[in-house]
Amino acid sequence: MEVQDQGAFETKDDIDIESRIRLLENEKKKIREEFDSQRAKMKELFLQKEDELRRKIDDNGRLVKDLQHLQSELDEVKSQLCVANIQLEANVEDTKQDTKRKAAEEIATLQQLVHETVEESSCSRSIYNTEVSKLHELIDQLEKENQELRNELQHSPYHTVSEQTSLVPSVMINAVTKKLAKKLGADAFMSQENTDDNISKNSEDELLKSIVAPLEEEIKALKDKLRATDAQLQKCRQCGHFPEHEIENRENHLSAATNTSFDGEESQNAVCDMCSNYEAHLVNEQQRVRDLQAKVATAEKAAERHREDLLKEIGFRKDMEEKWNEKKEEHKQQVMKLTTRTECAEQDLKELQETFEQTSAEVNQSLNALKLDRDRTQAELIKLQNENDNLVGKYSMHSHQLQSEMINFPNTVDELQELLLKSHQDLIIAKIGKEEAEEKENALRSDMVIRESVETSLQEEINNLKLQLEQLEEEKDQHLKRSKLLDRAYNEAKDKLNSAQSVHEELVSTKIKLEEQNSELKTRINSLQQELDTSETVQKDFVRLSQSLQVQLEKIRDSDTQVRWQHDEDVDECPTCRSGFAVTKRKEHCRHCGQIFCGRCLTRTVPSGPKQRLSKVCDVCHTLLVKSSAPYFSTEAPHSPD
Repeated sequence: MEVQDQGAFETKDDIDIESRIRLLENEKKKIREEFDSQRAKMKELFLQKEDELRRKIDDNGRLVKDLQHLQSELDEVKSQLCVANIQLEANVEDTKQDTKRKAAEEIATLQQLVHETVEESSCSRSIYNTEVSKLHELIDQLEKENQELRNELQHSPYHTVSEQTSLVPSVMINAVTKKLAKKLGADAFMSQENTDDNISKNSEDELLKSIVAPLEEEIKALKDKLRATDAQLQKCRQCGHFPEHEIENRENHLSAATNTSFDGEESQNAVCDMCSNYEAHLVNEQQRVRDLQAKVATAEKAAERHREDLLKEIGFRKDMEEKWNEKKEEHKQQVMKLTTRTECAEQDLKELQETFEQTSAEVNQSLNALKLDRDRTQAELIKLQNENDNLVGKYSMHSHQLQSEMINFPNTVDELQELLLKSHQDLIIAKIGKEEAEEKENALRSDMVIRESVETSLQEEINNLKLQLEQLEEEKDQHLKRSKLLDRAYNEAKDKLNSAQSVHEELVSTKIKLEEQNSELKTRINSLQQELDTSETVQKDFVRLSQSLQVQLEKIRDSDTQVRWQHDEDVDECPTCRSGFAVTKRKEHCRHCGQIFCGRCLTRTVPSGPKQRLSKVCDVCHTLLVKSSAPYFSTEAPHSPD
């Protein structure tokens, strides 16, 4: 009975051990499955975090490369801007010096031309002053002659020929006065154009008026006196107070006295002093005209040279303006590129800051999650360790119980072998469980080591990222400083560009002023040339007039000794227009001097006789007979004789 009870007890113990072993195996399987699942999760999480960390490291490396590239571009742009500023300053200085030098040379040449023109005007003024003094002497001489005529006219004021003989010097005085007025007016105009001095113009106008006014008054007085004398002579002739031979003697005496005013108290056949004076004056005028022509030629050469210099200067300035505009456009484009690059760099810097902040936030979140996972894993590991310890303690207690229990071996060999096999199986199972527990412990320890290494690497990366963040902030501050310096340099370059533009505008205004001065000088040269041409034409007209006056005087002197009426067969051509007579062109006589003219030249009429019939007369006779008419040479000088 005892043996049966002991065997039943052993069977129950074996059943309990087997059930416990099964329970332990099931628990072991569950723990292993949970550990494997947690290990897989931890591995996935680790791989995910490792991928994220690698990606963030790559992003940070790319951002650092972009930042370095932007830094190099910024340095390059800054160097280009410095070089551009230096080139701009050098170009501005060169253009300033060139324009100042050119302007100084042009101003010096213009001042030299002005001085030359002033000297010429002073020389011409001295010449005209000498001419005015000569004219004053001539006026004094004429006044003396007029006084002599007055003294003689007090004894016998009735003579008709005196009007004819005295009208010629009045006509010549009128011509000389007009000539002098033209010359003085031309001198005043030249001095006004050359010196641009209103005071000198006013003084010359006053001088001209002071010279011309007394001459005109004297001429007017002489004409009035001659008309009064002619009226008295007509009355005396009509009344018949004097006999004919006495009137003829008076006429011869007055004609001789009148001729003395032109002959200089020489013989009647000698050339008059006035004509010789006019010839000398003409020689002087011709010499002065030649001098003026030489001066005009030199002035034209100088003007041509200045014109060429001005054209070269204009071409140079155009080239400089084109280069300046090209440089300005290039600098504008460079400044625009620099501004766009600066804006892009600022935008990239902002994006880098945002990316860095986002990355740092994500890394901090990942670190916090890793810390939580580590704490949770460590708690689970502690729990598993405790459970393992409990299990080891249970097995040890169970082993002690087994050792302390009485070993009841079976009675038969088969049962003993069966018990031995069961024990061997239990030992194998226990060893396997021990090995699995050790493997699990080692895996957990390796996971702990891996987590600690990951934590240390993440902490190092966090520290590195913090250092990079500090470096990026320092670089950001440096970029901000450099951007401020670039803005300052850009503003300085802009100010320099504005100053250069103002200098360019001043140079353009100076160029316009110089061109205006050049045009004024050209107009002055043209006016001088016109005055020279007019003076030449006046001199030629004056020569022809003097010659025609000499011829007319000789004819008037010889008219008393010859028959005035010309025969038709003695004249073949008109003495005025020098055209031959034909069947269609009839010969007509002047009713006063008797000369033959063509119909076109004999167009003037004078009333004659008691019935005031109109008679055709020539131009000279019309001037002599009609007191209110202008001289015949005032519109066109007669042709000089061959």
